[in-house]
Amino acid sequence: MEQKQGQPQNGETKRRIVTALKELGGAALGFGKAQLILFGVNFVVVTIGMIVTGLGWWSPLIALAISLMDLLPVIGSGIVFVPWAIIALIAKNPYMAVCVGATYIAMVVLRMILDPIITGKSIGVSPWITLLASVGGLILFGGAGMILGPVIAAVANVIFRVFFKKKTQSDAQASAPDTDKIE
Repeated sequence: MEQKQGQPQNGETKRRIVTALKELGGAALGFGKAQLILFGVNFVVVTIGMIVTGLGWWSPLIALAISLMDLLPVIGSGIVFVPWAIIALIAKNPYMAVCVGATYIAMVVLRMILDPIITGKSIGVSPWITLLASVGGLILFGGAGMILGPVIAAVANVIFRVFFKKKTQSDAQASAPDTDKIE
């Protein structure tokens, strides 16, 4: 069989697949690390908000529960904060309503700012691409798309880099067979 010009050899294809799988594994670990960092940020913001609200030693427990809920893309922390603020207003406790509402707004705004930056750096994709992927995922897939979009962007980035990016001269020399040896 004759090998066509520009077509990778079988060994080269296997090497690229292994490289792609390793990079995808690294991106998955990076995504997990980014989620842990964002979880920590949420935990700190909610704990501070609950302390200001006057919930004392319950604050870290409430923050833990709300931060765990925030990891779920569709449910999120709004399912706790919004009704809580409304009930506080109905119960004629405007201080509690304002504190809970302000904590929720601070958490959402901070997450919107930090999510593309931290996730993008962790998975090896530009923060702008991550932001666009999050918005595109939200539009296409709903709440779950906020996570699915950056994952798709990371996979596409790895596939493009490994399979379609042109080789540099040093890459071509490294993968070229050594013809100088005499056997």
